[in-house]
Amino acid sequence: MFRAKCLYCGGTLHQANYPRSPMGVPSNFREYYEERLSFCCDTCRRRSTPESVRFFGRRWYPAAFFMFICLLQLGITERRLAQFKKHTGMTVSERTWKRWRKWWRECFVSTPFWQQYKGLVIINIDDSPALPRALYEVFSGTSSERMRLLLRFLSPLTSGMSQVM
Repeated sequence: MFRAKCLYCGGTLHQANYPRSPMGVPSNFREYYEERLSFCCDTCRRRSTPESVRFFGRRWYPAAFFMFICLLQLGITERRLAQFKKHTGMTVSERTWKRWRKWWRECFVSTPFWQQYKGLVIINIDDSPALPRALYEVFSGTSSERMRLLLRFLSPLTSGMSQVM
């Protein structure tokens, strides 16, 4: 049983999962992404969402999908998006991918999380494919192991708790 206290008022947290409708996920995998684990305080009613490797913050796409697209160093073109859809059954628009790239270059680099850990890699922030590729390359193992480690490393960004601390 989960017995943590609310970070805002110290009240008791109760499970309050909420439905998700992730984009791009083929119907045969939707059941794995239908819910987001969350808790709700019985006193102040504020939601407390734990870290996740399944979802990357409030994005509508699954975390691994978000990361995989962001790791593409050659950039996104309509042709590459079509190939990606053909092989995975998942879709993302070029506009969405550009928004994610902008997030890595502008928002991510200004987070307290990045300020704490940026010494792990040497990159030129002006080099657009540098993030998150440079972080991915810090980890060793197979590509799936490296992806899992990268998602776990970045999981503090998925909970909203980084805003509290």
